[in-house]
Amino acid sequence: MDLMAMIRNGEISIMAIVPMFLLIEAIAVGMLCYLLAKSKNRNKKAAIIFGIIPMINILAVLYYVGVPKLEAKIA
Repeated sequence: MDLMAMIRNGEISIMAIVPMFLLIEAIAVGMLCYLLAKSKNRNKKAAIIFGIIPMINILAVLYYVGVPKLEAKIA
């Protein structure tokens, strides 16, 4: 049966579905922030942390999209 039909019929509560979607969204945006930080030579741990926190993760994506690329340090 369709998930939306099960919610409409009352077989599944909407409150059981919301945390699942938040978790999936947090993982997806965290991975996106990590990939953007890696490509722009930024701190990858901070990107993951800010990428998985709800409400902050969208701002983190906008930051990592707009921030310029750092030059690699030559040691």
